[in-house]
Amino acid sequence: MPRRSLLALLALVLAAITCLASAPAAVAVDRDCGDFPSQRAAQIFFLNHGGPRSDPHGLDSEGDGIACESNPAPYYYGTSLPGDGGQDPQPQPTPVSSSVDLALEPDQRIAGESFRIKVTVKPAISRKVLVQRKVDGRWKSFDSLTTGENGSMSATHEAPRARTIYRAVVQSVTKAGKKYSAATSKSRTLEIQRQRVVLTFDDADVADGEQVRARVHATPVRPGRPVALQKRVEGTWTTIRTGSFNRRGSASFAVTAALGKNAYRAVALRHRGASPEQSDTETVTANDVTAPPTPYDLVAVAGDGAVQLSWSRMVPADLDHHEVWMRTDAIDWALVTVTTSDNAEITSLQNDVTYWFAVTSVDQAGNTSEPSEEVSATPTAPAPRQARLDGALIPQA
Repeated sequence: MPRRSLLALLALVLAAITCLASAPAAVAVDRDCGDFPSQRAAQIFFLNHGGPRSDPHGLDSEGDGIACESNPAPYYYGTSLPGDGGQDPQPQPTPVSSSVDLALEPDQRIAGESFRIKVTVKPAISRKVLVQRKVDGRWKSFDSLTTGENGSMSATHEAPRARTIYRAVVQSVTKAGKKYSAATSKSRTLEIQRQRVVLTFDDADVADGEQVRARVHATPVRPGRPVALQKRVEGTWTTIRTGSFNRRGSASFAVTAALGKNAYRAVALRHRGASPEQSDTETVTANDVTAPPTPYDLVAVAGDGAVQLSWSRMVPADLDHHEVWMRTDAIDWALVTVTTSDNAEITSLQNDVTYWFAVTSVDQAGNTSEPSEEVSATPTAPAPRQARLDGALIPQA
């Protein structure tokens, strides 16, 4: 190779070696606490990479020579690498006073309705909480919760049938170099509310065909809860109206009662876990106020001290009797007889006196028709009979 070419090649090699020598070392991959399975693993990595004098990865956020204190066990709090034969320095956790609070939302419910148990621990860390309730004077476990990182947690439950007392308990726990004390909350009482449904009517006695208003009130108040008005029909409760309670816990219905006695009740229907609840039975009596048909074609036939009456009539199913009324020019109307027939004889009358008559119909409910048209008759003594004796006419008594 010519001398000049050899010198050029050597120059290129030297330049390459110079570039490699001056190039910076490869930057190590950045690490954070989440990359380590435990605090001990993070601490050893920290010490191997300059700790505690330097912290290129930012593992010692507090600058106390301890890396990743929030990581789980095992722990290593030594500021030099673990020795081959000696024991690892043991962490000395800092004692922290804890508190726990339990709230019931709401604290009054109907049995079966849902309510919320809310637990808050301080300081705010994720922590297991045991919820207890008192049964026969003793605390028994009811639920187990784990709070979030904000120290709170809630759960929904169904209200029991009876008043119940609850509390929350946390056990002592060591986390990230801190020993949190055990704590018990104040007890809280869930009151169970008794349901009551009251049915009333504006009027318990109405005319047949007349509307009456039923009013229902339920406690505790649950706006929007469905309600049914039921009627007893042939031994079975039948729903005749439905609605819902307003924000005052009230509802109303207009009903038309059938003739006679009508039994009703109101039922607050199942709603958001609350069982149905019914009112007492209330009775509305619809009275017959329809008068029977008026008798017609009344005929009066006078006799000796008596009058024979007869009339035409329509006979309804509930007809009870007819009433015969009489007057004279000197005496006002008076009831003289009662009959179920379509005729009557009025006796013990004075002859040669004009009598006026009218007839009414009366049904089993006591409703009376309008009187018939009046007719008159004048009883008259019969003409004396005459007999012939010896050629002369002799009046016969």
